[in-house]
Amino acid sequence: MKMDKNTFWQIIDSVNSEVSGSDLEGVLRVTQEKLEDYNPQEIAAWANFLGQYRDFADTSGVFAASCILNDYMSDDGFMDFRAWLISRGKEVYLAALKNPDTLAGIDIPEDTRFESYGYVAYDAYREICEDDVYAEMDANPLTKAQKDDIRAEIEYYPHEVDGTHIKDHLPNLCAKHLESLEEFHFTYREGPERMLHMTDLEKLKSAAKLIESMTGSRFKSYGGGSFIYPESSSDSYLAINMRRETDFDANLYRIHFDVNIQTTGSHPMDSTELMRLQREVGVAHALLTALEMQTYSLTPEEMQAFDDFIREQEELRETQEQTGAPIMGQTF
Repeated sequence: MKMDKNTFWQIIDSVNSEVSGSDLEGVLRVTQEKLEDYNPQEIAAWANFLGQYRDFADTSGVFAASCILNDYMSDDGFMDFRAWLISRGKEVYLAALKNPDTLAGIDIPEDTRFESYGYVAYDAYREICEDDVYAEMDANPLTKAQKDDIRAEIEYYPHEVDGTHIKDHLPNLCAKHLESLEEFHFTYREGPERMLHMTDLEKLKSAAKLIESMTGSRFKSYGGGSFIYPESSSDSYLAINMRRETDFDANLYRIHFDVNIQTTGSHPMDSTELMRLQREVGVAHALLTALEMQTYSLTPEEMQAFDDFIREQEELRETQEQTGAPIMGQTF
């Protein structure tokens, strides 16, 4: 059977008909068993569909729901939450994107950060052919038509959700899973949706501007594309690492991002500071996830335009530093 969006969901529905949604280990085991009935190309296609549905679920409403169910949400944690959401099936997934408060009506496991679900295709692929699924995924990405077909079925919640008015937007989830609103705060910024209609060049420039804006007041560049959180009394800091791969023969760009908390250990953070920093990681991830590991096909003229743009950004930063413009942070 050809792997398309319908087959993707049929596999998930078949798993859910056999295993309780609260049994995450069982869901993982049966999903892998069912994927192993397909050929390597179909397994890789299933993984690409999973990634696309996960990207389309990057919304403020879904993020708010994940925060309610998990107290706070780190960068990887929000991705893992969306993997769990997909594992519950198409009906639950589409309903949550239309109105995240519908999640109050389903059984919720103790931990909804289903990280291992994101690797189930990798394990199935390796079992079949003893190779790495990621090369196959890169070689056969979803087409624009496939992505548009997925997007056409999604109806999004029409309001931005923030911590201030979360009870107005998600009353049932709050009543069922949130003990107190007094200490509940989070920040979400728009993720991949704003990227959908950009050209590849615009997406790359958006990535560069994003990094530059983050360095402007709270971060400082060091080591050719890495950014750190400002100096504090602790030895823990937020690191955003960006590196760019260029294939000039094929006119391709690829950007890699890594967002994490680094700790040297001699002065650990107190719990309040650590919670705030973890939220910063979540915000950074929401902003970067649309760009991470995507390949952009540029004309030679566009490649030159992007290189010129990067050079202008670097010259601007050098000018700011030479003139003593305040840039918080410290170089490691």
